[in-house]
Amino acid sequence: MSWDDLTKDELLSRFLQMEERINELEEKLNQKNERIEEQNERIEQQQERIEELETRLRKYENPHTPPSKRRSGTDESPTSQDDEDDDVRTDGGTPGRKDGHDPEWRSTADPDEEIEVTCDCCPECGDHFDESVGVSPRLVEEIPDPQPPEITRYNRHYYQCDSCGTETVAAHPDCPDEGQFGVNVIAQSALSRYDHRLPYRKIADRFEQLHGLKLSGASAWHATERAARAGRCEYEQIRQEIRDADVVHIDETGIKRDGEQAWIWTFKTAQHTLYAVRESRGSDVPAEVLGEDFAGTVICDGWTAYPAFSSNLQRCWAHILREAEDAAEKQAEGEPIYHALRQVYVALQARLESDPSPRERADLQRVARRELESLIERSVPDGPVATLLGKIEGGLDHWLTFVGEPAVSPTNNAAENALREPVVLRKIIGTLRNDRGMFVHETILSLLAT
Repeated sequence: MSWDDLTKDELLSRFLQMEERINELEEKLNQKNERIEEQNERIEQQQERIEELETRLRKYENPHTPPSKRRSGTDESPTSQDDEDDDVRTDGGTPGRKDGHDPEWRSTADPDEEIEVTCDCCPECGDHFDESVGVSPRLVEEIPDPQPPEITRYNRHYYQCDSCGTETVAAHPDCPDEGQFGVNVIAQSALSRYDHRLPYRKIADRFEQLHGLKLSGASAWHATERAARAGRCEYEQIRQEIRDADVVHIDETGIKRDGEQAWIWTFKTAQHTLYAVRESRGSDVPAEVLGEDFAGTVICDGWTAYPAFSSNLQRCWAHILREAEDAAEKQAEGEPIYHALRQVYVALQARLESDPSPRERADLQRVARRELESLIERSVPDGPVATLLGKIEGGLDHWLTFVGEPAVSPTNNAAENALREPVVLRKIIGTLRNDRGMFVHETILSLLAT
């Protein structure tokens, strides 16, 4: 039926139906638009949350984060793997000893006492045993029962000189100069705090549990402080040894002092490790610790305090390679630069394994410098790669020191490893309260690390 065949009433009815349908569709469209707006708002909120989380994540995942501390790259829990993958470790290795390696057995100590354990009759039928038909030995290692403290009174006689009038109090090597706790209590307090990482109240609990010795958390703190004061002379000897060293690794990380920002520095050689807690992160700290006339080589990262202190530096290749890899992930122009930089480093390492002569080292250094200069001359747009090339250029005089000096390492891993223990303690203690806390912290850590 065509429109021409419809009556006026039928046409009006059709138009009304179409108008109702249009209204329904418009209402549905409005509802859909409202839902779209709601979804857009949710997307914006999620995007803001993603940006917030990425900002927080950059604190832990950035070019300066060692690979060992980065995420594994998978969110899959180890327990979610199939049974056949139970023996696969997250670091790519497998548990247990390697093929071809002899097993390691715990060494067995000689017994201090032997006890014959016998039985007179059968526990099943009660028949009496005539004699033993063999021995089934079992070694048991046990610690002594908690030992009470030994209390000694030192009657220290004092004297007065008839000639000059000087009064002298007799000293005993086992009698401390102050306080009522002996040297073992002092030493164990310091070890419990800095080796076992216990809070002072738990150190006090440990003394009471093991020895029945009652002291407060404050007493444990004072004992630890006395250990630091007693070891300060050794601390200064470590400082002098490091000052005289030919090569020193230096690094620093943040720490709180009474809630304010401070820094714990580490100065490390092959034999000695020194920590210094300071409120400064500037070149005045290495100048104070090492002396302004320090003539050795400093292995460090790219922090500006180091070139301000010394011109004889070795910049850390581990840092620059991580930054180059990060730049390559963010900008396509960085990919060939990262591979070229890594190739330079690997080639240098391989060549130095043959222990070349000083002349060969000098030639190798010149060739490597030219290769770095060719990288710097590349034209790249602004961004992470341009920043990377700027850092390479800024440290051009300090990337290849290790090529000419065999005792110098190309990375600052030694100092970074030395900072791991202070970082763990930082998570536990939170903040150092005052100068006395800084004194104890740097002293005990240095003695234990060395």
